[in-house]
Amino acid sequence: MPTGKVLKLYMTMPDMMRLGNRISCEDIDCDPDGIIGDMNYETAQKRVMLLTSQISYDLAQEADIVISEGVLMENIHVDIDLYDLAVGDVIEIGETLLEVTERCELYGYLYSLAPELPEIIQGKRGLFVRPLDYGQICLGDEVTVHRK
Repeated sequence: MPTGKVLKLYMTMPDMMRLGNRISCEDIDCDPDGIIGDMNYETAQKRVMLLTSQISYDLAQEADIVISEGVLMENIHVDIDLYDLAVGDVIEIGETLLEVTERCELYGYLYSLAPELPEIIQGKRGLFVRPLDYGQICLGDEVTVHRK
């Protein structure tokens, strides 16, 4: 399986509750409860972190829809298409192992960006992942897939 790289990392600080007030990070520390210090830390069991592949943004651009990176609300943005992965597959990013817990099928707010956007990226919005243990993820880290 080909490998990829981490392009961007995002988190939302607890005092920045409004949508869009997310910060871009050089690295994140995470554990099975999510990103340490993020407003969503310890709030979900399956939807701990969102990983999005560059292909999501490429599909929008091919349809002449201009959206900024990060607008899909991902925590991890990678350059490799991982949307063929199944629940239970494991992604290794740097020193961190992440288990795919479910596909992201949340499209509601995307209609406000462009009414056709949800249909264009259907099935390619992102993957919810959960770290299997404590780890750190850094910009540029290698992404490798380990299928179940």
